[in-house]
Amino acid sequence: MKKLNIIESILIVLGLVLFGVGSKIESVHQAAPWLQYAGLILVFITGLSDAIYRIVAKKSFLK
Repeated sequence: MKKLNIIESILIVLGLVLFGVGSKIESVHQAAPWLQYAGLILVFITGLSDAIYRIVAKKSFLK
């Protein structure tokens, strides 16, 4: 479970970095406008999959 949390945290940070780079750096925003949406989708899917895993495995969110 600890390894899964580390991987999940890395994916969320990576998604937030993609979103930040895609929205704040103008040259990247013009070259790849989809980059910020890819970052948001990565964060959303990671969080959703974690929630589904915890519901199916009956793990508490508060632990």
